[in-house]
Amino acid sequence: MIGRMVFMNVWTMVSGLIALYILVFLAAVAGSVLFGCAVYNDAKSKWNDNATMWGVLVGILGLIPGIIYLCVRNEPLKRIYVCHNCGWGNPLSARQCGHCGAGLYYPTEETLQRQKKAKTLLIWGIVMCAVMILAFISIFIVMFTMIPAIAEGNLYY
Repeated sequence: MIGRMVFMNVWTMVSGLIALYILVFLAAVAGSVLFGCAVYNDAKSKWNDNATMWGVLVGILGLIPGIIYLCVRNEPLKRIYVCHNCGWGNPLSARQCGHCGAGLYYPTEETLQRQKKAKTLLIWGIVMCAVMILAFISIFIVMFTMIPAIAEGNLYY
């Protein structure tokens, strides 16, 4: 009977650790997706033609493409402002559209909304990474406190 109780308690502990590992994995995936979405929205707010590429790279590969994006995101040579009237691409320094002559106003409402959305997603990505780290630490605390109990066979209370 005691052997069965020890087995049941070990199984309970193992299933709890598996659930905690799944939580850590889901938090890591959610953090990566949120960081990728934040980079995508930031790139779109800066009128970057490769916003989707940067979002996918940061979402899948993580930190290194994120650092590279931060280094190249403010490159002014390739940034254009699209006229809201005719859709013509103009340099950011232009105050009037070169095609139709309409006034250009930067930043637009859409740009401001994308910047705000990027900040919100970045904050949630950081929160998910913090949850992942705390769950990972708790896994190790539980594992190292249970090892002596497993060795002695004192898992039931």
